[in-house]
Formats: sequence, structure tokens, C-alpha cells
Amino acid sequence: MSDQDSARGGKAGPRGAFAIERSHIDDWVSTLLERGEVIAPTAGCGGDVLYAPVSTPEQVRWEFSNSLHPPKEVLLPQTDPLFDIRADRAGWQLAALPPHSPRILLNARSCDVSGLQFLRRVHASDLEDPAFLRRDAGLTVISLSCPMPCPQGFCVCCDAGPFLDDGFDIQLTDLGEVMLAEAGSANGEELVRAAGGWFRPASEEELSRRCLLEALAIDSFGESTCHFASAMRRISTGRVADALWDTMSDWCFECGACTLVCPTCYCFSIKDRRGDGAWQRCRLWDSCQYAAFTLEASGHNPRSHRKDRVKRRFYHKVSAQYYLRDKSVGCVGCGRCVTVCLGTTDMPAVVAAIRKGVWHG
Repeated sequence: MSDQDSARGGKAGPRGAFAIERSHIDDWVSTLLERGEVIAPTAGCGGDVLYAPVSTPEQVRWEFSNSLHPPKEVLLPQTDPLFDIRADRAGWQLAALPPHSPRILLNARSCDVSGLQFLRRVHASDLEDPAFLRRDAGLTVISLSCPMPCPQGFCVCCDAGPFLDDGFDIQLTDLGEVMLAEAGSANGEELVRAAGGWFRPASEEELSRRCLLEALAIDSFGESTCHFASAMRRISTGRVADALWDTMSDWCFECGACTLVCPTCYCFSIKDRRGDGAWQRCRLWDSCQYAAFTLEASGHNPRSHRKDRVKRRFYHKVSAQYYLRDKSVGCVGCGRCVTVCLGTTDMPAVVAAIRKGVWHG
């Protein structure tokens, strides 16, 4: 393997690389279904790609553009029950919810696997989030590398794809007649070795083809870049003029779509819902772009102006303060914000404006 290949991440997984004939892929998926719930990309209404539980190998999609909604809901559901609240003679009692059974996330794209890694770091730091971590402990992640960039993707700028070096239990790469499987954990290696002999050690030629595919994928991004480092310096040192934030915020519709489709956003609110003779405390997705998100009980709102909310979102995503805390920028370059934003205040556009000091809309 050449030095150039190594620089591009061209190496076998941490626990080795294996190969399986495409004719045996469905057989392998059947063994995964026997282990627990399998969540995979499926064909939704109108041809949309949806990550959903599958019951047969035929439901799994292997060739697809990335879904509009990331599979982060596997670990961070839109409505997340935390515990039950019941009344008895002794008063109100809190009851923990039963743990999830083992689940397998199959064919997650590299950017979304990186998004799950980001969420793990956030929920495991400072005050640990037991609900998230219990769910994460029972999840096996099988990623599917990206030989071609998404139309709006810029994962290469965030070190979040198109291929990964870690963060997966197994990383799959389509080589045509065979599928290469890199084992990234003991759990992933065990899944490969327990697959009834369908996997064999990958050959040097197959590893070289995988490296070539990665190099070609990186080169395919061309000039489509998002220069986070330069923007980080400016936003972290207060060198972004208020007038620029005013101009950019005028283009924001406050719809919250960018936050709802983002693999790394985790803003939430708490609500209690009644059902079955008890109350249930739930965590719900929310958006920092909504005016009521920071509204206090006193009626005061520290970010009542749209400019302050837009500024806060990108400070959280790009600043050096949060980079040091979260060990990465708060973006994985999936391009979903580019797709859904009605006003063009997406990540690449705002980062470019911060770098250059000029908004082009």
C-alpha cells in the first residue's frame, strides 16, 4: 500500500477486513434479523429513502442517495420517553422504563455514523445522559461507505466521510461482485465470524480497490468545500460584524428545518403526557431557531431577536469553544441543511460569509 493510500485512510479496519460474495448478502442479513431489530434504508412513499425496521432482507436498500432524515432517531427519538410517573397510596412514584432490546443499524452513511459519534460524546460528557447511553449500548452500527459524494454533501471538509477510520462496528464497501467488510470493534468482528462461513479474509487486491474507491471519492468533491478553520477563527474572536448577522438573519424563515434534519442537533424540551393511568416524562426535539426556545417563565427571552438565534446556532456549530468541548465541529457535511433551507442560511453559505465578511444570499 502506498503512502498516498495511507494518507487517504486506505487501511483495513481496526480488527481486519473481510469479503462476502454479493450472492450471500441476503443470507447474512437474515442472520442479523435473528439477533434483534434491524433498522435499514427502505423505500418509502414516492421513492423517498427512510430508515425503518425491516423484517426481510429484500426490504434493505443497497444503492441510494442519503435519506432526508438522518437515522439519529435510533438513539435520540423525536419523542423520547424517559420515565413513568404513577400515583399510589404512598404518593407519586417514578418508574424507569425497560431497556431496549439489541438493535442493528444497517447501511448508515458515513456522515450519519459520524453524527452518532458526535451525539455519543455530547451525551457522555459533563452530566451523563443515562437514557441515551442505555440505548447506545444496545446498538450495533454497520456503515456503508460512499464511493460518490452526495449532490449537496461536503463531509470531506468535516473529516466525516466519505469513508471512515472508526466509529463503526462494521464498514461495508461495495466492490461489485463482493462486499468488503471492515471490522471496527469486537462486536463487529463477532458478527462477521458468526455469519456461517460466508465471509473470508479480504485479498490485497480487494483492499487496493477499496483504497482506490476512497481516493476517487475524495477527488470527486472538486472545489466544493466548507472552510471551517478560517470561519472558526473569526467567529471565536468576535470578528463577525453585527451588520453581517443582521443581513444573514433576514434570510432565515425560522422554520427550524435545518435543525430537525441535522445529524448533530440535539436541542430539546420536556413535556409530560398522560396515558394508561399514569404520566410519562418525555424529551422532545426542539429548535434553537424558534423564538420560544429560550423564553423564560418570567417572560424574559435572552434571544428574542432572530439575529441572536442565528448567531447562536453557528457559534455552537463552528466556534473554537465548542470544538474543544465536543472534539469536532458540530457539522458532518451531510448537506441536508442545504436541501431544506428556504432562505439559503445553510452551513456552507454562512461559513463562507463569515470567512469573507460578505453575504451573497
